[in-house]
Amino acid sequence: MANEGGALQSSSNPPSVDPSWAHCTVVDMGRRKVQCKYCNRVLSGGVWRLKQHLTGIIGEVAPCLRVSSEVRMQFCQYKKEKETSKANITRRCQEIREELSAPSRRSVDEIYLSRGRQTIDLDDDEEEQLRRASQASRRSFAEGDHLRCTGQHLG
Repeated sequence: MANEGGALQSSSNPPSVDPSWAHCTVVDMGRRKVQCKYCNRVLSGGVWRLKQHLTGIIGEVAPCLRVSSEVRMQFCQYKKEKETSKANITRRCQEIREELSAPSRRSVDEIYLSRGRQTIDLDDDEEEQLRRASQASRRSFAEGDHLRCTGQHLG
């Protein structure tokens, strides 16, 4: 079956959400070789090099001369969004690390449990248990938040 670039579509393309796979045919998955569907050039380095080829990034691979400007712009935008997403994930991971390594915002001595109008002062053992439980809860919440943000959660 022919596509936009005139090349035959391969049924051996790996399933992926990466839009790059729609613009190439797998030549040798073991050696990460793909063929551009626009100019039929075989590229080593998989879809990473294909993206450079299609966006026209000069250096590691020659730019594709047959790809439309629309597809070129699509890949430039995709690349920019991915870089922004990775930067946001890296920043959020750093924030979580800092939160987990930072001392509690309040001193454990200042923590009191209230029941209605009655305030309960905690002894040293109870304070330590509360501190550890609070720290574990914050760590669990932060890890869950990170997994949800990166799309690695199961649910």
